[in-house]
Amino acid sequence: MEDEAKEHPNGDQPRMAALELLRLVRDEGAYANLALPQMLRKYKLNGRDAAFSVELAYGVLRNQMLYDAMAQQCSSRPLSNTEPEIIDILRLGIHQIYAMRVPDHAAVDTCAALARVTAKGKETGHVKARVGFVNAVLRCVTTSEFDAETLSLGIRYSHQDWIVQAFEESLVRNGLPLPDLERLLQSNNTAAHPVIAVREGDLEIEGTISGLWSKQARILTDVIPLELDQVRNGSAIVQDEGSQLVAQAFLLAAPTGPESAWLDMCAGPGGKAALISDSVPPGVEFIAVDLHTHRVELMSKIIGPSATLLTGDARERPWGNRFFDRVLLDAPCSGLGALRRRPEARWRKTKKQTLELTELQEELLFAAIDSTRVGGIIAYVTCSPYLEETWAVVESVLHARANVQLEDARSLFPGVSNLGEGPCVQLWPHVHATDAMFFALLRRV
Repeated sequence: MEDEAKEHPNGDQPRMAALELLRLVRDEGAYANLALPQMLRKYKLNGRDAAFSVELAYGVLRNQMLYDAMAQQCSSRPLSNTEPEIIDILRLGIHQIYAMRVPDHAAVDTCAALARVTAKGKETGHVKARVGFVNAVLRCVTTSEFDAETLSLGIRYSHQDWIVQAFEESLVRNGLPLPDLERLLQSNNTAAHPVIAVREGDLEIEGTISGLWSKQARILTDVIPLELDQVRNGSAIVQDEGSQLVAQAFLLAAPTGPESAWLDMCAGPGGKAALISDSVPPGVEFIAVDLHTHRVELMSKIIGPSATLLTGDARERPWGNRFFDRVLLDAPCSGLGALRRRPEARWRKTKKQTLELTELQEELLFAAIDSTRVGGIIAYVTCSPYLEETWAVVESVLHARANVQLEDARSLFPGVSNLGEGPCVQLWPHVHATDAMFFALLRRV
């Protein structure tokens, strides 16, 4: 890092960390939230420097389509012919200019320096070309008029067009007005505070405020999760309030008759299963299943020993021929409901890949029905508002099976406003300040 320190008085570690995080996401398929702690440790960042680096990297991931349009307006050559690293540096500069309180000259100069520092081993002429290109484009950006209102919603808010269309169709199906589409896209580009679910102990935690809907929810305002003793000792877990609400809805649902066994079919990494396991009545067995061994291992760290953990494909019913009173199917899905917390996901999903999931979702729901006793309930949950993964799956299964009926789930979300016309519940970031969780309640008849 000595050469970097010569280029920048303080080594410019926050910008270097942000740039490397973007590279890991782009080239190695890393998840930003998992790679971030590694970057903060590598560059020894904490406090304001860490916050600056996080805002810089996540801001680029959320807005890169818009920033590319702005850079292209100031470039004489197509960005597609530009080194990916230089494109990332331009995005970092534009985010500082337009979305952070960084003086224009500082944003330009530090990004030009990044272009030089990261060109180790390259010929002198190439280095000068990199630096000159970054300097010219960013200086043009600082002096140019850019009318974002003339752009499509997809470019303006950096969402693929098919995702914008999917959100629009879901808003209409769930009874929300079309003007909400822009609010939803804006919400996906607004950083969400971490949220924890308090499992036991004092609900008053310094550096947090109460959640909007869940009594267990605490929103972290002045601390990060790993700074809390409650998170370190397991008395609280990091979990979006939307996930807490669907776990609570599962617990509030009422099977007919006495209960003896509950099932979570796709439980890893275990957040919802942990909350459910805390409320399992005496004499009731709780089985949590996941396909992947490493996710089952994660579950074992936060779910009490009273639960039975299984590894296997839920479609093949690794629990055997048992029948359950309650079954939770938190189905594998596109994750389009969590874009505000996982911004890079919007660039990795394709419509074709997402549609391929619907067959899996239907097969899992059939297995859930076949494992539920008469009078028992099934909760079908996705972290996605995409109709093909939500209403369409439920309606397809209802059409194929006469032994299950759809019930109104809205009463299972007490105190939560704007739940639409039912019978399914769709939560929204711009309405409920949660991930866009979908919840359908079915009963075996």
